[in-house]
Amino acid sequence: MQTDNLIQMEKCQRFPKCSANICPLDPKSEERTYIPEEDVCPFTIKKRKRFQKGVITRTSDSILKVIPESNLKMLNNANQKRWYALHKGRNS
Repeated sequence: MQTDNLIQMEKCQRFPKCSANICPLDPKSEERTYIPEEDVCPFTIKKRKRFQKGVITRTSDSILKVIPESNLKMLNNANQKRWYALHKGRNS
């Protein structure tokens, strides 16, 4: 049986091949650990490094709609702005 956290993370199109330990779709992301050498979610990359050239850091609106507000700070600036635009007027 899958947990609710896993079901939430499966909404991402990158999920089948993702190796990031911290996921912005995971409502319990603050409970996870991270080692700097590990892969990171491309949607959280604030500034690309040389080896990340060509990595798409913009996520789809469908994913932004299900990212919990508690994980908003994890996203890069462009995705944060789009998250706010999608959730404007929505009751919390």
